[in-house]
Amino acid sequence: MSRVYEALRQSELDNGVSPNLLDPDTFLAASTSAAPLTEKPGTGLAWNEVKSLLPAVREESRVVTLTESNKLGAEKFRLLRARLRNLRERQQLHKLVITSAVPNDGKTMVAMNLAVCLAKHTNEKILLLEGDLRKPMLGEHLGIKALPGIGEWASADETVSKFIYHFDDLQLWILPAGSAPQDPVNILQSSRFLELYKKLSTCFDWIIIDAPPLLPMADVSFWSRQADGLLLVVREGSTPKAMLQKGLETLDHPKVIGVVLNGARDVESGYYSRYYYS
Repeated sequence: MSRVYEALRQSELDNGVSPNLLDPDTFLAASTSAAPLTEKPGTGLAWNEVKSLLPAVREESRVVTLTESNKLGAEKFRLLRARLRNLRERQQLHKLVITSAVPNDGKTMVAMNLAVCLAKHTNEKILLLEGDLRKPMLGEHLGIKALPGIGEWASADETVSKFIYHFDDLQLWILPAGSAPQDPVNILQSSRFLELYKKLSTCFDWIIIDAPPLLPMADVSFWSRQADGLLLVVREGSTPKAMLQKGLETLDHPKVIGVVLNGARDVESGYYSRYYYS
């Protein structure tokens, strides 16, 4: 992700945004302890049933916002957070989908880092929702074996609160995918899940959705329709251009708010003028 920092910076400057907005520390306030979720009238969610989560994140998991928060990698995510918050002042941006053209481009890593970054130094409540029911990867990044989640909730008569986990000392909650169901699309398009999604939207300030890749499945089309914006993760030197083009054709393009270039080489800053962030 070496080009993300300069690419976003150059984009802001090109659009006449004050450089002060680009300083990640502009958005940092005194750290606050995580406040418990309070049930809002009409949601029917029992937040007292939410479990605490103590992840065993290893450095090789590349969740740099947890393992290397003072290094350049984490700073790039702080800048991405700043850009999204700035964009949020101009348009509705509450539910954000993170996806990629094909598998292994790093979408889950980006979703995880962004969610942690949003959850630090804030009173806002962040939900990281694992929307890739076919191949969930969050547990691997967190160093935790598979957690019950959406798959188990869909087959049980239980409140979703029993499948939501709270990060200790962070304003971050996770709803994992759980066990892979036979037909994820049927679950996602069910009236029960749509009602749940609506309830969750009233309880969290940000919902970050780790969606499946654009290809070969069509699940991400569902998430795109339900979200306010979509970030597309592209891995330099790996993502096939033809596949990226084909995948974009399946999307509602106005929902694509930007591209995150993953695995980029370090090059001269003059190159960044060729990278655009919409």
